[in-house]
Amino acid sequence: MSPAALFRPLGALWVLVALIALLAALCAPAVEEWHLAPFFITTAGLAFVPGALVLAATRGIQVGASALDALGLALLAWVTTPAFAALPFWLTGYFGPMDALFEAYSALTTTGATLLPADELPRSLIFWRAVLAWLGGYATLLLAIAVFAALDRDVPAIRKSALLTVRPDNILSHLPVAARRVGLVYAVLTAVTWLMLLFAGNGFFDASVLAMSAISTSGYAPVDGGLATNFGTVSMLIVALACLAGSVNIALFWDVLRDRGVLRDPDLAGIAALVIGLGGLYVIADTSHIPSRFIDAFFVVSTSGYTVSAPASPVPVAAVFVALVGGAAASTTGGVKISRILLLWRRMGSELAVLTDPSSLVPVTFRGRSVRDTALIGIWAYVLGFLACLGLGALVLTLAGLDFQTAFLANAAALANAGPLLHETNAGHGWDELADNAKPILISAMILGRLEVLAAVAAIWALFIRK
Repeated sequence: MSPAALFRPLGALWVLVALIALLAALCAPAVEEWHLAPFFITTAGLAFVPGALVLAATRGIQVGASALDALGLALLAWVTTPAFAALPFWLTGYFGPMDALFEAYSALTTTGATLLPADELPRSLIFWRAVLAWLGGYATLLLAIAVFAALDRDVPAIRKSALLTVRPDNILSHLPVAARRVGLVYAVLTAVTWLMLLFAGNGFFDASVLAMSAISTSGYAPVDGGLATNFGTVSMLIVALACLAGSVNIALFWDVLRDRGVLRDPDLAGIAALVIGLGGLYVIADTSHIPSRFIDAFFVVSTSGYTVSAPASPVPVAAVFVALVGGAAASTTGGVKISRILLLWRRMGSELAVLTDPSSLVPVTFRGRSVRDTALIGIWAYVLGFLACLGLGALVLTLAGLDFQTAFLANAAALANAGPLLHETNAGHGWDELADNAKPILISAMILGRLEVLAAVAAIWALFIRK
């Protein structure tokens, strides 16, 4: 892959960060925080200049990249872009350099881990991390549709859709098409959520933050506490619907216009099973407010981490397990993804059938397609890699000075891109209590979770090892 193929999309991304920084600069006066607008303008300038120079230097150059090359580009994007996005957090004086980077990485990976509560931040920074999370959700969907689909040729875990037909030999040739189509669906879902929140009686600012954060399943809110407590039951249900939209395969919204049969997608059944299972455990542990327990369970499945009334999770171990599974493939959720779990479940059923009748042949099918053994081996490798990162990350964090419980829960929350989960499962202890030497480790876990572990390893190999 030529350097132009690598840096031209990266330059476009930096220019996009500059544009949303200008949007935040316009937001500052609107919320009567004029003194913060120059910091966003400075960020816009620092991101725009290198981005524009890269675009100008590569103008007219034909670029192409395989799926593996595109993964290298994605890794560079996740590593470099938060450096620009962190500037407002640092320049405004609310965060030190490391904390500013942590907030930026957390927002762009849609993890939603926060070092300062919303009640202690100006509204401009609350808006900034919400719009960063929205951009990160969009980048996640684009990565899944345009890159992971090409890597996943033998595995029907990512829907093959009219949304995008991928050419594995040149991912970048289809990147503009993917960007437009995914962007259209994503923007429409966000706009519908925003309008519904406005009609529910929320102000312009609150509706904007909640809409962007819900559809990206990042879990940010303009104030701290439970959704029902601060915004009412109707707004809470709207946010839950938006999180559901963010939790399902983005291609489903495109496909449903042509085939209503996609509503029987196994991912939807898997998400429902996880919600019912976890919600049932919540009810057994605490029989008060039963409907709220199931909504809290759904927020865990979506890895958004919202709560109805901000209680601690009544079954912390189950909540962590479910968050590590996550939502559908090609969604903004984190975790292993329900499609992979369903495929392994079917494989287990096939193996049990063979054990009862050794002469039988029981193929594994998913979404009407036969799944090759090599694909299932790849899924097992991914799950084992994910578990290895979960264990090794917790071990490294204990060496950094954290007790094992906090280390495991923090690493699990970062790897599943479900930041609020730490507060809900660790007896009120949160991210603000972590030492600075633990934050780079957790940032790495956030990136690994967003790049789906093995893809991150492949990206490093593509960038630094392959000749």
